[in-house]
Formats: sequence, C-alpha cells, structure tokens
Amino acid sequence: MKKLIYITLFIFVSSIAGCGDKSRPSDLPPLYPCTVTITQDGKAIEEAMVMFEPVDSADVKYSAAAVTGADGNALMKTYGFEGVPVGKYKVVVTKIISEAAEYKLNESTGKEEAINSKRYRLIEPQFTSAKTTPHEIEITGKEKNITKTFDVGKAVKEFIE
Repeated sequence: MKKLIYITLFIFVSSIAGCGDKSRPSDLPPLYPCTVTITQDGKAIEEAMVMFEPVDSADVKYSAAAVTGADGNALMKTYGFEGVPVGKYKVVVTKIISEAAEYKLNESTGKEEAINSKRYRLIEPQFTSAKTTPHEIEITGKEKNITKTFDVGKAVKEFIE
C-alpha cells in the first residue's frame, strides 16, 4: 500500500510540476482548458489530488493532474501546462492526511518534531484507482472550456499506515 501511495504521489507531482525550466515536449498534443469540481457529500473538497488517467494509453500518452482549491475546483494541467489532450480519461481522486501521534523535542534544533505519524485516506477507495473509479471524462477538442463536477461519495477517514 505504501508503494502505491508513493508512486501515485510521484506521478502527480511529476505531472503538475511547473514548466519554468521545462520546455514543452515536441510530442505534446494540443491542450484544451478543463476545470473540474470535486465534491464529497455534495460539498466542495479542498486539497484533493485529481488525476486524469488515459482509458487507452495507446491513444493518449500524457496524464493530467491538479489539486483542488477551497472551492473544490481544479484547473487540470498536463506536463505542467494548462489543459488536457483529446482523449477519454478515468478521473482518480485522492486525499491523504497525516496526524502526529506524538511530538519529541529535537535537542539539536530546539524544535518539536512529529513522530509516530498516522496517515488516513479521506476519499472512498473506489475513487482512488483508475481500475475502480466510476468517473470518466472525455475531452473532444470541440468545447472551449470544459467544466464538470464529480462527487466522491461520503466522507471517510480510513487508517492506511
């Protein structure tokens, strides 16, 4: 489970990394603006990671990703550039929090540090995997700005490590 979380985080961070010193890949197709709103029990969810995983990776090479704001909105980015290539995607949403069970004084810095942290999943598991999520979106290239809302079910707090 730990490995899956770290792989997911790596893919996510890689996808939305800023493009400051990164040039646009020559094979990156045209991108179309897409904003999604993620809700849970009908209310906006903040700081959720949203990923568009291609349904058929033979057709679509790049994934898109973003983090929701306080309003639940996420402007999707592909390889750090705003927008999403034409294609059909599974919508994967994750949100994990860490809570410290204890704090210990670091004598060399004089600061308290969290130890024995516990991690919790705040999204129902079915929405956190491309294999199980019921949510899909298709980018056709015909819309000027795609906006869509996805609800990720009831609020949960499941211990994962």
